[in-house]
Amino acid sequence: MKNNRCPKCNYTKQWKVRRGRFKCARCRYEWVPDNVPLRLSRGQWRRLLRYFMLGLSSNKIASEADLERRRMLRALNIIREGMWRGIPGVFERVVEVDETYLGGQWKNKRKVQRLQGPKRGRGTNKQAAFGILCRNGYVWAELVPGG
Repeated sequence: MKNNRCPKCNYTKQWKVRRGRFKCARCRYEWVPDNVPLRLSRGQWRRLLRYFMLGLSSNKIASEADLERRRMLRALNIIREGMWRGIPGVFERVVEVDETYLGGQWKNKRKVQRLQGPKRGRGTNKQAAFGILCRNGYVWAELVPGG
């Protein structure tokens, strides 16, 4: 009980209430302490990261990685926290992200391009550009390769 701190206000004084739960003396928040360390092998971490990056649901990740669901959720929270901490200071506040296609209208194209005809489907002849605008005045823009 010495190392337990309130997750909301970080206060050190608390008391046990029921079923292993603690209650903060300051904000009266109840929580269950999580004293069990999360130990995963390197292979388990790799599988977990691979499935996380593929965008699978938490249930699917738990079954594919062969982990208990609660352990897997704790591991995913560690991954998310690490990703959140890796954000540069430029992107701290409100950020706007947008993409656009650069290029003239079809009627303004050269005759050679017009004779080739329009691309059908999702393709385009225009150059894709991606940009990020931070409310503190920073702008980042880049041309997307392969467009």
